[in-house]
Amino acid sequence: MKKIIFALVLAAILVAPAHAAIKVAVSDITPQPVNVGSDFTLGVDYTNTGSDYLYNVPASVDLRYPFKLKTSTENFTGGFDLCGLCSRNNNYFISVDSSSSSGTYPIFIRTGSDSVTTINVIVQGKPNVVLFPEPVTNATPTGEFLLNVDAANIGSGTAKQVKIISKATNFVSIGPSVAVVDSIDANTSKRVVFHMAPDENLIAGAYNIPFELNYLDENGAVVNSTQNIGVRIVNYGELNVQSIKVAATSGAPTAGQPLTVIIRLENIGRGDANAVQAQITCDGVTARSFLGQLKRDEDAPAVFDITLPNGGKHQCTMTAKYMDDLGDHVFTSDFDVTVKNPDLPFGLILIVIIIGGVYFYRKRRHHKK
Repeated sequence: MKKIIFALVLAAILVAPAHAAIKVAVSDITPQPVNVGSDFTLGVDYTNTGSDYLYNVPASVDLRYPFKLKTSTENFTGGFDLCGLCSRNNNYFISVDSSSSSGTYPIFIRTGSDSVTTINVIVQGKPNVVLFPEPVTNATPTGEFLLNVDAANIGSGTAKQVKIISKATNFVSIGPSVAVVDSIDANTSKRVVFHMAPDENLIAGAYNIPFELNYLDENGAVVNSTQNIGVRIVNYGELNVQSIKVAATSGAPTAGQPLTVIIRLENIGRGDANAVQAQITCDGVTARSFLGQLKRDEDAPAVFDITLPNGGKHQCTMTAKYMDDLGDHVFTSDFDVTVKNPDLPFGLILIVIIIGGVYFYRKRRHHKK
């Protein structure tokens, strides 16, 4: 019994320091640096620096994000045996998560509860810069607009010295046509703004503005790409008063009698003016007229029938409402209408003259008496 106990104690003494006698060394990391989403091989040498034979040496590879073990040439799950001053090699085949970013990540090789060897692996991502513009909704052939663009790096590495260059032919850059950003980290974006003006000869419709992107990846290699940004050009209507005419059936406009105000409206804009309706107000008297659509360079009369109760000069305002590609609009114009007081009937005038004559005749006779 004593011999058995002695043998067990001796074995424990021999095994206890054995793990500390194991030297761990990296024999190979291929490739290095390793690209995001790819695989690499980690070669590890385990060396018994002592002269004693070691049994059941525990050895494990501790992998954390972004690494995952695919397989290995040796299975050290239950430990391994190693003679004195001998070495064993194990190649670990490891994959890198495709969603990871550039950086230096550790791998831990454990050969016992207290023995840990740290191996640093450089992971290198690839940048991929994509342009995401804000929609442009009010660009017209004769107007300017701001094109706000987010340059987003949807890749896994940092993009450096980013240049975004406008290559438009139908759009002129007011100011620089090149936007420069020092760097864009993975999964981040930087905003750039282009001040643009369309060619005045453009017609309404959808257009593509080409942009060229140049930047450096983490190895200093140049990356070139092109991308189109869509812009919709819209037209606008613009009303103007061509002429104003006032007429009455009785000849001259007269108070208390119907008169007609004819306002000829013209569309001097580059697009259609739709749902055109107009209203005039003259000292509280209101009339309305509906014209419908006025195409570019088209004109039409808005006819208003009103009756003004009093003679004299009346201040009037015309208000026209219409719609175009940009939305709803209101156009106003002020003008004056002069009407005369009504003429007295001839018979009434004759009676007034006779009465006046009789009155003065009697007054004169009375004075002579």
